[in-house]
Amino acid sequence: MAVARGRSRRPLALAGAGLAALALIGLLTMMFGAVTLSPGEALSGLAGDSGLAGRVVGEIRYPRFLNAVLAGGALGVAGALLQGVTRNPLGDPAIFGLTAAAGLAAAAAIAASPQIPPWGVALAAVGGGLGGAGALFAAASRESVSPMRLALAGVALSALFGAVIVALLSSSRTFLQTNLGFLAGGLYGADWADLRAVLPWAAPALAAALALAGRLNLLSLGDDVATGLGVLADRTRLAVLAVAGVLTACAVAVAGLAGFVGLLSAHAARHAVGADHRALVPASALAGAILVSAADLVAKLVISPSELPMGIVTAAAGAPFLLYLVRFRV
Repeated sequence: MAVARGRSRRPLALAGAGLAALALIGLLTMMFGAVTLSPGEALSGLAGDSGLAGRVVGEIRYPRFLNAVLAGGALGVAGALLQGVTRNPLGDPAIFGLTAAAGLAAAAAIAASPQIPPWGVALAAVGGGLGGAGALFAAASRESVSPMRLALAGVALSALFGAVIVALLSSSRTFLQTNLGFLAGGLYGADWADLRAVLPWAAPALAAALALAGRLNLLSLGDDVATGLGVLADRTRLAVLAVAGVLTACAVAVAGLAGFVGLLSAHAARHAVGADHRALVPASALAGAILVSAADLVAKLVISPSELPMGIVTAAAGAPFLLYLVRFRV
């Protein structure tokens, strides 16, 4: 009984530690940047101070941190869903082409109307993400599709879509830092308008991911077993991929083409809480939020007062892990 009680408390302890880490990252994000604030000034800025601290924190750093949390959480859950529904340890929105599909749609919208509002970019990205999910469903539903072949197809599509995205954005009159941040994955300029634009998509998609977690557990046992237990395998697979596409699109709309977040977050969460998607989905959201917010903080500090795109930091962490998975797990 003592062992069982200890095991039941472990996820709660890990969740508490994760939330504490996220809060610490948030405080550091409020403090550091082009203007350095003390902890007291950062907290007063969060409380609505009308001075410089209030403007820096309330108008720039706080909304940027919330966008990082949302983008990271969305990508973490998308990675967990993709790994579960395809039974592929390489599952990641960027590797499977969902990020590039959403990014291509968003870039096309930006190129067509450079003054497009954030809600328009989010809408375009969601359309692209759903299109990418449909293509992935067609590939994943075929007989005898190996995990490696599915990943390679996604990499090929990502490369193709990525080239088109570069062409679209570079053909604009000015190649701005925001465009560079979009291509490499970054939160430069992310504000309250971006957060409001994606929340109506992200919130129901996260709720749907939690609702589908039980069915995904059954689907992981195999289609025949899942069907015998009352789960419609193809419909569940399509629904899971659609939710992953919407979550990926939300992240792309605010943070650009950041890679490896879903891959790293889902594996870290699985190591912490196990393979039960009812625990894995929220754990992946927390891991992704921590990863992206920490990467954004590092990206701001490493060459301060300038900053790197956040995606460079996540790629530096994710690429070696991908090579490890290819060598030992696939």
